[in-house]
Amino acid sequence: MLRLLAGEAARRFGERAAVVTGPVPLSFAELDRLSDEVAAGLAHRGCRIGDLVILVLPDGPEFVICYVAAAKIGAITAGVGTARAELPAGLDPAVVVTAPGVLPPLRGIDVVTLPLDRSTREPHVYDPGRLGGLRRAEPPPPPFPPDPGRPVVVTYTAGRTGPPKGVLFGDRQLEAIRARGAGLRWGTGEARLVPHRLGQLGFATRLPVFLQMGRTCHVLPEWTPEAAVEVLRRQRIGVLQGSPYQLSGILALGADLPDLELVLCGGAPAPPELIRGLRERYGVPVCNRYTCTEAGLGLGTAPDDPPQDAEESVGRPRGGVDVSVRDAEGRILPCGEQGEVLLRSRAVMSGYVGDIPRRPAFARDGFIRTGDRGYIDHIGRLHLVGRVPA
Repeated sequence: MLRLLAGEAARRFGERAAVVTGPVPLSFAELDRLSDEVAAGLAHRGCRIGDLVILVLPDGPEFVICYVAAAKIGAITAGVGTARAELPAGLDPAVVVTAPGVLPPLRGIDVVTLPLDRSTREPHVYDPGRLGGLRRAEPPPPPFPPDPGRPVVVTYTAGRTGPPKGVLFGDRQLEAIRARGAGLRWGTGEARLVPHRLGQLGFATRLPVFLQMGRTCHVLPEWTPEAAVEVLRRQRIGVLQGSPYQLSGILALGADLPDLELVLCGGAPAPPELIRGLRERYGVPVCNRYTCTEAGLGLGTAPDDPPQDAEESVGRPRGGVDVSVRDAEGRILPCGEQGEVLLRSRAVMSGYVGDIPRRPAFARDGFIRTGDRGYIDHIGRLHLVGRVPA
């Protein structure tokens, strides 16, 4: 899927910026062309369909190029970033791509260190030399037959309730997320500031949506409220997206955001006072979103919902998503009774990789256990009240 979408996005959007890090843009045309060359380089190193490519890279254009390149040859990408530079236990990568000074020497593993510290002659133009010898100026291997079950990406949970877990998504799940986020539309996506690491769920599984929508993704090397506000104002971005922690930091700055049209809050339960504060400060709708990494898709409030919906709840299931609240024995609970929240859709993960949690992730009917505790009210809204005991 990513191979076809990257090519079509290059044809439709050309020199429009796909990824912007600081002053440096990477266009849709460059993304497709350079990922072709990196795909050829990965294949030359022996990487094949089903092999694992681990990206221990800072957030930026190289991460996106390598992710698309791996997908073009049917390899699986695991983006671990640089905050946790140790390689995940239990994984056997064909290639590890990293930056200078990030990883210690590794025996028996093919490690490619990109020269990201090289000086750039043209500071406002992407320098393909940052991809080093991983590029080969030749076509990538030919396309392979479609397979909805083919694994594509491993993304990691945030690790707030234990060690991060590797969650596997394939073409089937990415297609469900693409269909929900973009449908049949092309080129209608406005620019966004990416609030999370590129290896996490919000980017890794939604890249197909960004390609189809022609969305410019602004990526901060390091997220701070001050840096986020600067990009939002300079680029006149209309949607502010982030976790409660991030949005609290922006609200505390008191900065004006005159182009803001919508705020999206997700990633953790949001206090009602934060939702109210954002709405009152900026005079725009504030939506509350909820999912877990394993579920892929989840719930949310809509901009035209009553304001109290986002203050009191995380909304209703989005299209194609089922929600269920159950007791410790797996019995479905009626409205108003608290239990574990379970989600089901075509976007739920294929499974875990690496170190496998002891607790089963799936119920027998395909619902995924979130570990969150909540209840559904009489009008179908989900309320979160905490975590279930481990």
